[in-house]
Amino acid sequence: MTATTKTHGMPAMKPQITLDLNGLASPGPLPSLRRTLRSLEEGQVLLLVSDYPSMENDLYVWAKQTNNQLLFIDRTRPKGFGFYILKGDLWPVERSVDVIGHPCPTPVLEANKAMAQVKTGQNIKLISDCKASPVEVNTWIKSTGHKMLGMTEDSRGVYRYYIMK
Repeated sequence: MTATTKTHGMPAMKPQITLDLNGLASPGPLPSLRRTLRSLEEGQVLLLVSDYPSMENDLYVWAKQTNNQLLFIDRTRPKGFGFYILKGDLWPVERSVDVIGHPCPTPVLEANKAMAQVKTGQNIKLISDCKASPVEVNTWIKSTGHKMLGMTEDSRGVYRYYIMK
């Protein structure tokens, strides 16, 4: 599954559950979201609808702390925003490498170090906000023989690469 952010339209994404929390003030949306996410499996998508003004910022903080991803924000709804949230990871990972804030080629260099620490057949997750990383990571994968399982891009332009050794 690859999720992209587009300012001109919503990517094709079908949530498994829609949670309408319009009218619910803080801290109500987050506990309700946590309870509902328990019914989803890793890699499934939830659509949270909320008109709470600070929901977007709260979700970014919450997602980072809980290993979930805010894939897309639908700002075209008549009431509230639609937040598409991916639960967990699309593939199991043995090692996670977060290089947010570091320019290329740091993502590839750190991914290479992480690959040296996992066994053949195991996966790493590389998290980067470097705009050149899609090209850099794909070039590195082709030259090393690793396998790209998939990639997501969240609503803030953070890429998550799932790579198998």
